[in-house]
Amino acid sequence: MTRGTIVALMVLAATNLAVATEVKSQYGGRAAEAGEYHIELVTKADVIDVYLADHNNKGVAAAGHKGLAILVVAGKSHRIVLTPAGGSRLTGKVIGDTQGELKGVVQITQPNGKTVQAHFN
Repeated sequence: MTRGTIVALMVLAATNLAVATEVKSQYGGRAAEAGEYHIELVTKADVIDVYLADHNNKGVAAAGHKGLAILVVAGKSHRIVLTPAGGSRLTGKVIGDTQGELKGVVQITQPNGKTVQAHFN
């Protein structure tokens, strides 16, 4: 192979990798990458929903997963326990209103005990 062919193959491989890992919002929330998951954070009044997806943006069953969101709400830090709520969704209740841009981290514990985190700044 020529040097040009090798460079072209490397660029093509990097492009395919970038496309395969693009994090997309599917439920109107904010999405971030966390280990082998894409995590989407959706807020509704006093409820936090977190959706799990794989790197192809295909939903991952939330059954068996646990979650914890540590978010700043109205200037105060809140720890919100997230529990499976069917499909790829985990949900938790917030004391207070979630209006505005939330900042913090969502930690997901997989059924095998491994944890991943998504940061929302």
